[in-house]
Amino acid sequence: MEKPQAGSRVAAPDGRTFSERLYGIREVHIEVESILQSLAALQDDIPCASCASVCCREVMCRESLESDFLRFLLGPLVEGYSVDAGWHVPGSGCRLGYGRPLVCYEYFCERFEAQQRTQARQLSRAFKTLYADAFAGQHMLVVEDIGRITASKLDRIHARLESLRETANAALRRALCGKLGLQPSAGPG
Repeated sequence: MEKPQAGSRVAAPDGRTFSERLYGIREVHIEVESILQSLAALQDDIPCASCASVCCREVMCRESLESDFLRFLLGPLVEGYSVDAGWHVPGSGCRLGYGRPLVCYEYFCERFEAQQRTQARQLSRAFKTLYADAFAGQHMLVVEDIGRITASKLDRIHARLESLRETANAALRRALCGKLGLQPSAGPG
């Protein structure tokens, strides 16, 4: 999907038109997902990719197709969906770098939860809740037509996402410094 010019609306591959605000949210959402995935990857023993009893199920992955917002995030990637396995690939985990259902940022495995995960859990919870009450009291993932969300609600969501991105980046810097045995530098977060 191309990046829109200020004040414009851009047609998606399916012919629908989305606002600049939604594209801004898309961009920051993808960055936040990337940061959360990087934080998870820093754990010493994340068994997800090679797990014999994978938490991921096609029914969970299906939300990425059923949610107008997640379909918008994924764009043409939705064509790669497997009705049998969803986005999961045995031995390597999820094929999606972004556009994952938000449940994917809740970790159910005891081995995963046994590690120090307080910060990541808080960030994941904040990621899910910032989309609450996007339209008519509904979470953004269940809004049938995201084009109907008001500009003020989109601005609020975008601001919350940007704040979460800064918090998540600070957590990632601290985690990386901890892994490398360095002191985090003074700066934002």
